[in-house]
Amino acid sequence: PSQCRPYSSLQMLASLGGGHSPGSGLSATSGHPRVTSSSGFPSMTTITRSNQTRLEHASTSLPHNPRKKTRGKAVKPPSIGQPSLPTVRNCISQAEGGVEVANIDFLVYPPMPPTSIQNHFGLPRHTYVYSRNTESLKLILTKLGFFFKFNHLPIATPIRDIIAYAVGKIREQYTPEALPDISIPLAGHEHFPLQLLGFTNRGRANGVHAAPRLTTVSFPATMTLQDVLSNTQDFAIDRWSVTHQNRFQLNSIIRTYPFEAQFSLSDVYLGQDVNIRTHRCLSKRLYKMFAHDSDANLQFSALDDAELEDSCDEIDSDGGDSDEVYMLNAAMLFTRH
Repeated sequence: PSQCRPYSSLQMLASLGGGHSPGSGLSATSGHPRVTSSSGFPSMTTITRSNQTRLEHASTSLPHNPRKKTRGKAVKPPSIGQPSLPTVRNCISQAEGGVEVANIDFLVYPPMPPTSIQNHFGLPRHTYVYSRNTESLKLILTKLGFFFKFNHLPIATPIRDIIAYAVGKIREQYTPEALPDISIPLAGHEHFPLQLLGFTNRGRANGVHAAPRLTTVSFPATMTLQDVLSNTQDFAIDRWSVTHQNRFQLNSIIRTYPFEAQFSLSDVYLGQDVNIRTHRCLSKRLYKMFAHDSDANLQFSALDDAELEDSCDEIDSDGGDSDEVYMLNAAMLFTRH
């Protein structure tokens, strides 16, 4: 029998060509066999020459652009557009007689506790816009009587009138002593127990919690709602100041810590106690639950009821027992001149 040789596709091609004659089958050189030519199969030289001929023909017959085509600007594919965010202008409309009016939400924040209490209870150091939990915040403030809605309010309305109205309503719900006026000699509108809140850093949400901060701002007695709506540094930040209902949100804070009044914790969603009694823990409870907004814990489990209830029977201190000390400290720490 003939000697078996290793399989090779080239050997198979050569055998199909009809023999092993030199120059027409397998070459007798050492190494891998090479096909040079065989009957029925064109040589590699012939294939290469045919390819070259086709390329030359194409280069002469097909249109030729000497300039390299540059890539154009990408075209965005069609998609369902995102709804545009409301702006301050959406809050303003014209009433009869051409008077411009606006829909306003006025929020009153509880007073910020002194630093020692912030540290002890793990409370935030600043006041924030609670955009993630805004509906929950407004629900609690409504129950407390700290949330006011003004519909079609003329933009010529002085800001001091808005604050005076809120102060009067809160005193009606509680007692005049719950919101005492400042006793030091200040201008008339600066005697209010509420301070206006504005944005810091033009409302940029910096920091690990990505929540815009608020700080107290002073304002002239002549400032109107129109001045607020046109102030894009402190107040009129579309993203944070305008609700999806096209209402402008204006914030304020109580000056004096603590806010002391009689109410049921259960009624205002800040605890489980249904009894109406005097509480001084409002700020601690609300700021503990809402924290920095992104880390809010709106469960009663976030509150140490026993310690908070005990604090209602004690005088909070930060170097003294006078509530007026806390009021002045808050004014010095947070007021922007």
